[in-house]
Amino acid sequence: MELAEVFRIVEKNLEKENEELGFKKTAENENSIAFSGEKGIYRLVFDQSTKVMAFECAYENSDNAEFNTLSRSLFDTQTYNERDAKSLSNEIKDELNSLFNSRKKVDLDKVKMPKAVSRTKAKNGIISYDTDSLANRFGTLYPEFKNEIKANIAKYGEFLPETFFMETGTAKVLDVIANGSETDCKKLFKMLNEVYEDGTNEVQDIIGVTILGEMKNDSHMMEVADKYMSEYMSGPVHEINKITRKNNSLTKKLKNPPPYKPKKKKNIMASVLQEQNRNQG
Repeated sequence: MELAEVFRIVEKNLEKENEELGFKKTAENENSIAFSGEKGIYRLVFDQSTKVMAFECAYENSDNAEFNTLSRSLFDTQTYNERDAKSLSNEIKDELNSLFNSRKKVDLDKVKMPKAVSRTKAKNGIISYDTDSLANRFGTLYPEFKNEIKANIAKYGEFLPETFFMETGTAKVLDVIANGSETDCKKLFKMLNEVYEDGTNEVQDIIGVTILGEMKNDSHMMEVADKYMSEYMSGPVHEINKITRKNNSLTKKLKNPPPYKPKKKKNIMASVLQEQNRNQG
């Protein structure tokens, strides 16, 4: 089998991967074929002197890109056949998915926002607001964060509230509390009060600790929050802020929670209030 035919079979078998990862054929000659994209370059290069076919990758697309050789195989025109070419394609396919799939762009337009629980059902006690409801309400209040919420879902396969708010959402809330207008603060706390009061333990943890706990008992922010917090939420938030203002083992634990385990829901707020009770005892 001629080398050009091997390149043709490889290119055809990698059409799907190239399209998904954004690679296009950018070079081909009698001894090599290369595919480039935003994520980098990969190529097959045949060495006439050694009769070795090398599969090489670079993680940048530039004239000075440094290539790493990932595999080598012998190529003999007398014995090489279509089956060998397809096998080579499959090896490259596995490598591409392993090396570049994590860098694949996600079409966030195709990612759905989390659904919110019905307000009527939540108020009537039929069902409680959950963290998906919080994400939905947050995205409705601040549409500029919808793509961040979707990116969180795309990355983890579900909405991870602690990760989103620790990395992105909480900073927005603190900015509104510290610098927002009266109207801005009213809208924010109307949403937080409602979700907290009729929410699950998990969503109360997120609001009380991950979000409002980051005020760290700052006098100005606490004064603003007191104007708008419901009585039901105010007590726990004050207790939490007495703890989060300190730099102790508990606050370090809150900043570095254990690895996420979908099947185990932890009640952070309960541990915070338990610790406060022990300190008072």
